[in-house]
Parts: sequence; structure tokens; C-alpha cells
Amino acid sequence: MKNKIKERLYSRKLDDQAKVFALASNKKYSSIFRLSVKLKENVNEELLQQAVGLALEKFKAFKVRMKKGMFWDYFVENEMMPIVIPEENTLFKKVNTRANNKYLFRVTYLENKINIEFFHALTDGNGGSQFFKEILYRYLELMYPNKLEFTQLDENEIVYDTENAYVKNYQKNVRKKYRTKIAHMIKGKELEHGKVGISHFNINLPQVKQCTKLEHCSLSMYLTAMIAYSIYEGEYKIHKGRRPINLCLPISLQKYFGSETISNFFSYMILTLKPKKYKNYSFEDFLDMVKKEFEKKFKLERIIETMSNDAGMTNNPIVKAVPLVIKKFAVRLGSLKVKRHFTMTISNIGKFDVSSKYTEFVDNAFVMLAPDWAEKMKCGICSYGDNLVVSFGTFLKDSMIEERFKELLEKNNIKFKFENNLNYLSC
Repeated sequence: MKNKIKERLYSRKLDDQAKVFALASNKKYSSIFRLSVKLKENVNEELLQQAVGLALEKFKAFKVRMKKGMFWDYFVENEMMPIVIPEENTLFKKVNTRANNKYLFRVTYLENKINIEFFHALTDGNGGSQFFKEILYRYLELMYPNKLEFTQLDENEIVYDTENAYVKNYQKNVRKKYRTKIAHMIKGKELEHGKVGISHFNINLPQVKQCTKLEHCSLSMYLTAMIAYSIYEGEYKIHKGRRPINLCLPISLQKYFGSETISNFFSYMILTLKPKKYKNYSFEDFLDMVKKEFEKKFKLERIIETMSNDAGMTNNPIVKAVPLVIKKFAVRLGSLKVKRHFTMTISNIGKFDVSSKYTEFVDNAFVMLAPDWAEKMKCGICSYGDNLVVSFGTFLKDSMIEERFKELLEKNNIKFKFENNLNYLSC
């Protein structure tokens, strides 16, 4: 069985979400997400390069490049090696399939930080985290040979599972029973062309959890409400918003369907919050709205509806038969319409768990999402130990959303550190 899977890696189809990312991606919509770890000591480039090569021996599914077919893009084996480079003040740059020896991810470093950026057509946060941890482990073993024993790769540990789990699990006759209204779009003065801003909130996780206990809600609900209220106070009221605040929350599907694929396998739910013009809302009001939306939409049947509807489009026989060049035009046109339904995407990948023998060398972890022409601000959330990191990526230079978020933390006596940089280059 494993040999058959191995043979498919030399030429394999994209999963259903990857097909859409590959067609929709452009300079204004890069479909990039970044994972980063901050170490206790500065990075050794030569050892990091070796670590990437070793990690690819285990995760051979990422040792690929993309080619264009008649009807869909597809992956083929890449016999070259990716090139590790210093971070040159660039962030979320669209993956150039002719650069970096045609790999669909790039690894950079800066002082004591290692970054990896993925083109979403290759994998999602789950698969990306697995691969990134493998790079991290091999790097630390090479860096500290006197403290860490080098892990020899067992052939049985090689990760081959790249099944298109959408095809296996979607329900053909399921259709969405609801429609999402056009959303309020975040406005404001933008940064100079080609620049992007990042704000990191490094938050005391136990203190936030204490707040969730007092409010009888989950961590996801509480953080979502904080972000929603920050949008309301820092942007929505200023621009006299009339449309609903729609928050898109990606949901990993592995645990629901028992899949171990490292290809994309996620869906999403959209929380619709409708502030009335004549009412002045408190944070507690927004938390109550978020709780009700979670109760209504965070259900397996709703998740299956969304996943099946999306997968049904790419598996439609008529769509399959349309040439790639026409699909690309149709998907990009469709994305113009779809993106109008999102105010902000908030991706929470949960705990970035590092095996206990490596934790003494790792200081923190981050996840960041590339903003785009429609969602001019996106949010990535992850935790490492007692640190909860909320990261905003934005094209705006005058947004007060981060300031309102900061005020909420202070109001609730939650300790945090704030980092802000509006000078990254994105192209």
C-alpha cells in the first residue's frame, strides 16, 4: 500500500481547497500564511539548511513543485533543494513558483527567529505545523549535539498521507440552508504600496483563561469577541458601518473525520454580528452575540454543509471539463464576490506543542496571515506554554483596532507585551 502511495507523490492531484488557492492567487491575494518560532539563541544558517533537507526526507509530500495541466494544476516531485535565506524585511510575498528552486514554501531567519511561509495550495495550518516542527527538531539536534541525541529517520515514519479528504468525506446531496450577507469591509488609510504591518500581542494565557471562566465561555469565544468589539470601537463606529461584521473562522476537519492527511482539510464558519445604529454596545454585548453565533453555527452538520458545498463545486463534472484558463478566470471573478462576505479572517491554530526535550531552546511561537485587497486586516492566534500570541497583519497605517484591543486587555488586567512594525515589504 505504501509503495502505491509513494508512486502517486511523483505526480499527484491538488486537494479541493488547493485547486481554488492555485487559481485565485495573485499579487493582491497571495494565499500565504507564516509560522515562526523565536529561539533562545541566534540561528545558524548552515545548520538550518541541513535541517530543512532532513525534514523533507520525512515529509516527502512537500518535496514538490507545481505544474499546469489541461484542466487543473498538479504536483510533481522536486529533485532540487529549497534555499534558506536571511529575512530581508519581506513578508507575505506571493510565492514565485520559479524562485527558491520552485518550492511552494520558503524558510527564512532573522537573528534568533525561524520563519516558514506556505502557499496555501500546499497545506493548511495542521500540515504546515507538523513539517515546521520537524525542521525545528532537526535544527536543534544539529545545533546542540551535546544535549540532544540526533533522531535517525525510520522508513516507517515517512509521511505519505496526502489524500484529498474532501472527496472522501463530502456529501453530494447536501446544500447550504443559509446565506451570508455582504459584510462590512475594514477601511482606512493604507500603507505605501508594497508594505504590510504586523502587530503582536504576547499575552498571559492563564489570565485570559481566568476571564473565560468568569464569563462562562471558551477561549475562542472570548478572543473572537475581543477582536469583534475592537473592530466595532476602532473602525466600525468611526466609518458609520451599516453592514454586519462577518468574522471567518477556519476549522480543522481532521478530528471530525479521523483523517491524517497533511494536505488541506479544513472548513470554516462565518459569525455574523449585526450592531444597530441607534445602540451603543459594550464588550459584554459583543460576547453575548458571539456566544449565540457559536451555539448556532459551531455544529457538525453546519460544518459539513459548508465543506460539502465547497467540495461539490470542484467535483462538479461540468467544472472538471472546463479548461484551466477558463477556470482561472471564473475562480478569480468568483473570489471577488466571495471575499465581500468577510470582514476579517481569524485563524486560531491552538497550541504549538513542542516535544518536551526541545522546549528549553524555544522561547515563543507565532502564526500570521497575509491580508489582501478585501480583508485589509487578518488575525492569527496560537499559544506556546503560558504565552498566547495574537498577531494582526494589515495594509492599514491608521487603524485603531489594535489600540482598542490593547485597551480591552488593560481593562481586564491581563498582562501583555506589544510589538508593532509597519515597515515590512510585501512585494
